[in-house]
Amino acid sequence: MRESREEWRGRYGGLVTGVSFLRRLLWMFGSNSGGAKRYRGEKEKEKRVSAGGGLGGGGGGGLSLSSSSRRVAGMWMALGIIGLSVLMLLNNATMIGQHVEMSLNASAGMADLFRLGRERGKDVKVMVLPEVERKVLKPHPCERFKVPQPPADPKRTGPRPCPVCYLDEELAISQLPAEGTYQSPVLKRLTFVSDPDAAKRPSPGAPGSAFGGYPSLEDRAASFNVREEMKVNCGFVKGPTPGLGTGYDFDEEDRQAMLACRGVVVASAIFGNYDQLQQPKNVSDEAKKSVCFFMFVDEETEASLDDYENFRTTKQVGLWRVVVVRNLPYRDARRTGKIPKLLLHRLFPNVRFSIWADGKLEIVQDPYKILERFLWRTNETFAISQHYKRFDVFEEAEANKAAAKYNNKSIDDQINFYKKEGLTPYSTAKLPITSDVPEGCVIIREHTPIANLMSCLWFNEVDRFTSRDQLSFGIVRDKLMAAVPWRVTMFKDCERRNFVVQENAAASAGRGVKNDVHD
Repeated sequence: MRESREEWRGRYGGLVTGVSFLRRLLWMFGSNSGGAKRYRGEKEKEKRVSAGGGLGGGGGGGLSLSSSSRRVAGMWMALGIIGLSVLMLLNNATMIGQHVEMSLNASAGMADLFRLGRERGKDVKVMVLPEVERKVLKPHPCERFKVPQPPADPKRTGPRPCPVCYLDEELAISQLPAEGTYQSPVLKRLTFVSDPDAAKRPSPGAPGSAFGGYPSLEDRAASFNVREEMKVNCGFVKGPTPGLGTGYDFDEEDRQAMLACRGVVVASAIFGNYDQLQQPKNVSDEAKKSVCFFMFVDEETEASLDDYENFRTTKQVGLWRVVVVRNLPYRDARRTGKIPKLLLHRLFPNVRFSIWADGKLEIVQDPYKILERFLWRTNETFAISQHYKRFDVFEEAEANKAAAKYNNKSIDDQINFYKKEGLTPYSTAKLPITSDVPEGCVIIREHTPIANLMSCLWFNEVDRFTSRDQLSFGIVRDKLMAAVPWRVTMFKDCERRNFVVQENAAASAGRGVKNDVHD
């Protein structure tokens, strides 16, 4: 981590000056060297001249300080400078501590990676963003493009994709914004609760889980009070390191591979062997070199992957690095799937951008083209598509009940709780917000503190109430947008269907998988 000279002076300049001054003072008054004696002799001569020169030159000895007095004076001056230096040190302590913490965080993961590589006799591949000089596109090639309605197709009456204006891969990468371009409003530092005792159920019937730490209603209310520094529940409460003894555990080698992902991650998951693994298509050579592709599976799904050549030894299936998760915190595979979906910033602490796609979906556009279109082009940090049909949470709740997606009483309890908090049906009065219901199978994020907070609080609702994340999205978004000048962008569902497609119905039917896109 390189710093400019000005930044270095700002952090340490006062300390260095104080120490330098102290060394000079100790040299003047505490040294018996010839230079120190000459310096003191010249000072004594100046004092005699100024004090007694008019009274007979050198005869003013009665007005000069004795040797012992000079030593005492020097000692007191030295102590004074020491005190001043301590004050300077304290004044710089906060910035120094922050700098050291940042340096350690940036280097500790790398040290672990290289240590692991040496132990296993192989290099650990660190995936970083390409180094590019951002081009200013004036006008942007897609500036005048308007999203049209899906093309007419008499054979297909349901939801369909519509055209999307992407840049080509090289030009899309050139739009990579410098780190820190989009400042996180108000919130600057977000940390997470890590306390084994917090994982114990506080009272019989308390909502939530040990994995989530059973946050109280008071904790929940405080988490929406956005401050400069915050510490919130965000899963993995039983330990400080996600994936190690916290529930949702995986091998150390996998954890190190996640730490080595330091730019963009594309992630997905299959639990309960519920979907068929899909390979991303149309991925550029640059993305293959610099983007991490991670697929999370449980042991049941792992067994179905043995048909892939060398899977057990390489942990690779095509572009996907497959991570087998053990000690699952929930019996419900859908709820377990919400962990990587909403908590990628915890699993990949060094990643800057992420693209999540449900396991049933096939990604058919280059990751950098997707990031440029839905984040970089309009300076977003959190993008998700709106539901293809429903915009109102109350309607979504009734649709979930009708389709037996979850226990009806639990859905009613959740919606009634939100009503008491002020949730109202969607209307045009909420514009420019276009929908309260997302099509949550794809999420595109920059891992800024405020976007990470959104993910944490959304997960906490899924942990506390039902696993139907469409029901809790709107309330979390609205509370955060009311607290800080930040937004979640919701793009059209037909645009989402342009860059991800669902496995064909025949394959789904053969595996007993429902074809409802948000199931």
